[in-house]
Amino acid sequence: MEHELRIEPGAQVNCRCLSAGAGCLVKTGSRIDCDRLFLGEGTIIEAGVCIQGAQLQTGHHCRIGEGTLITIKEYLQLGDRCSLGKGNVWDVRRATVGRELWTGPQVRIGGGSWAEVHSELSAGYWLHLGMRTFVNTARKVSIGNEVGIGTGSAIFTHGAYQSGLAGFPVAFAPITIGDNCWIPGAVINPGVTIGRNAVIGVGSVVTRSIPEGALAAGVPCRIIRENAFPRPLSENERQIFLADLFRTAAAILSDFTRQPAEFIESELVIRLPDCTIRYQTGAIEVFRDQSGFSGSTQEPVRFLLDEKRITGTADAVTEKLRDLLRRYGIRFFADIADGTYYDWRVHDSASNV
Repeated sequence: MEHELRIEPGAQVNCRCLSAGAGCLVKTGSRIDCDRLFLGEGTIIEAGVCIQGAQLQTGHHCRIGEGTLITIKEYLQLGDRCSLGKGNVWDVRRATVGRELWTGPQVRIGGGSWAEVHSELSAGYWLHLGMRTFVNTARKVSIGNEVGIGTGSAIFTHGAYQSGLAGFPVAFAPITIGDNCWIPGAVINPGVTIGRNAVIGVGSVVTRSIPEGALAAGVPCRIIRENAFPRPLSENERQIFLADLFRTAAAILSDFTRQPAEFIESELVIRLPDCTIRYQTGAIEVFRDQSGFSGSTQEPVRFLLDEKRITGTADAVTEKLRDLLRRYGIRFFADIADGTYYDWRVHDSASNV
């Protein structure tokens, strides 16, 4: 099969069926031995990566970090713009992960019984796996959209060493984590379900299921407050949050552009020499000329906060602003084509018709 894969000297690719889009690259010292390899355009396999097994399929503009080891019994499917950090180890029988996965270094997927028939990982978009996170897939692990699992977390679908016939604890059971959960540095035991919008405290050991929207913490993990999240902010709380965000953004954008940035707190406005940024009733707007928003002749870039959409033309400043908002947990269903933002949900829905 024809492909557009560039292979640097010292790298090896051996596949029965290979398809690669424009701009794909395998760097020096990497070795790929797959039955089927399908790489979306712009996918980069960094140096020293080893991939072997059945089928790997990536979306567009994915990156597999230096020194990562991947073994696949049936298939591994990654959505667009997924990024695996350095030194990851993925042993998967069946795994599907949505777009914009991000993992830190030394993340481990698989563990005991990963190759057995019950093993599976299914995760949605915007999954974050902090460094040294471990996800055991002896049984199915189901993770929703927009889930953050922080540094040093561990998810176990099995726990067994001593004999169950002698009364010792033996457990094999799937784990489910709902949409929009935050689990920093916690241990999750077999059979647990964590409802959507839940927050788990750092260092917790979760032995029982946690309901939707709960704040829970401790060893063992206990519910501190039910229906804690999401919590609508008062207008005053919203203004305080946005003022802190804009103050931070002004400092970061000043450093990024090497230009002085003025923050006007009373108006929630940031002025740079060549653009003006303001908050205006549910949207953050970026105007690109020195006249500012009062006399602008151009349509601004609009970050529509409640709709999670961006409209307008992308540039380095708007992308830096998007990344800063992401750090505050504010994400957008936005991708870029021909320099313009578009809603990838609409594109993906049209593609599936």
